[in-house]
Amino acid sequence: MSSTSSTLPLDELLVDPANDALKSKQAATEAFLLTETQQDRVDAVVFPSPDDSESDEIEGFTSSETNDSSSSTSASRSSSETTRSDNHLHETNSSATASTTENRTGAICHGRVKNPESMVSKTWWKTVFSDQLYLQTDGDVVEDPAITLEEVRILERIDVVCDILQASSPSSLADAETDVDASTGTTTVKVLDLCCGQGRHILQLAELYPSLELYGHDQSEFLIQLARSRATAAASSTSTYASPNNKNVQFTIGDCRSIPYADSTFDLVLMLGNSFGYFSTDKDDEAVLTQIFRVLRPGGVVALDIADGAFQRENFTPRGWEWIDDEMMVCRERWLSEDRKRLVCREVVIKTGEGVIRDQFYQERLYDSMDMQRLLKGAGLKQLNQAIDGQGTNGAASAKQQALDLEIKTGKEMSQRGEDLGLMEQRNFVVAVKPAL
Repeated sequence: MSSTSSTLPLDELLVDPANDALKSKQAATEAFLLTETQQDRVDAVVFPSPDDSESDEIEGFTSSETNDSSSSTSASRSSSETTRSDNHLHETNSSATASTTENRTGAICHGRVKNPESMVSKTWWKTVFSDQLYLQTDGDVVEDPAITLEEVRILERIDVVCDILQASSPSSLADAETDVDASTGTTTVKVLDLCCGQGRHILQLAELYPSLELYGHDQSEFLIQLARSRATAAASSTSTYASPNNKNVQFTIGDCRSIPYADSTFDLVLMLGNSFGYFSTDKDDEAVLTQIFRVLRPGGVVALDIADGAFQRENFTPRGWEWIDDEMMVCRERWLSEDRKRLVCREVVIKTGEGVIRDQFYQERLYDSMDMQRLLKGAGLKQLNQAIDGQGTNGAASAKQQALDLEIKTGKEMSQRGEDLGLMEQRNFVVAVKPAL
């Protein structure tokens, strides 16, 4: 990704954390953010004590891996600043002689990391998506209604998806292969939004297609609660997703490898917003696709929105940073695995007046078209070469056959911040069908 922001190394943006194991809650050190010219000092932020941080179970993390994580203060700090900071540390806890690695797993900031893959929790998504901070750091994409609407419009350009959405109207009864509600005379079209997050796409669909029966499933209790509250509020004309279709939207909490619905339930399964590839092995990703196959009706369609693996490898940048708002910034480091099939990411979130409030690691598998063909075939799904014209197959006399991957550039083209977009910068739609019996 080509970031439009400064790309100063993270260890030059953050102060050396060698004393972060000091037991006293008063122990602190100053960090200085530098401008691109490295000449003007901005407001200092203070690192909280490890005793005040949230604990996290880190896979494969041992204290010995961080002994040499940082051995000197940033070279950009002046000698007077270094002396003042060191004196402050001495005054607040002159008796502290603990190892620099003691309690490191409880630290808010982990300092320089030699083995980033070891810092990624097996279930990193349980913490990354557990609170409001995710909606702030990624909010320029995932909380922008205009971007959400545009992504739904891109979905509508995929003819097999368009056909299913249009089948929910009474005029489509003659050609529909879905259930019919005898009391209303309408087709019952069931759509599952897997890893639905705060429900942005499903609530947009509820507004555009009031006859759809919509289901959202996500592992984050925080995001599902938010989705439910937004669905309830959507009846209001002032709501972003105003719709009378609230009663037809249901949400469940759970792992995407275990979908809580019966076999052959859904006409369409969506997995949007770059939600595929989070697991450590592709076996787990295969398990997700196997579950999707199970809950799809014969002839049902799945549309996956995944990171463009080739784009990420070709445009890889090891670090970037951006201001989230006037008081919060996020610094990011990225590493490609040796086989170039996984991208490990680190986010250090800093708030003025508080210091580092989050230091988190996550990863995503980078799939190309051939990888996806293999995974889909293994799950029993047939990958499609899409006819894309926005009319549906019934409305197009001669639809142009286009490549399977439909690019999603909403982040790059529509983000109001337009800075460090990372994995959201460019994605692809991958579409497959469950063969009819």
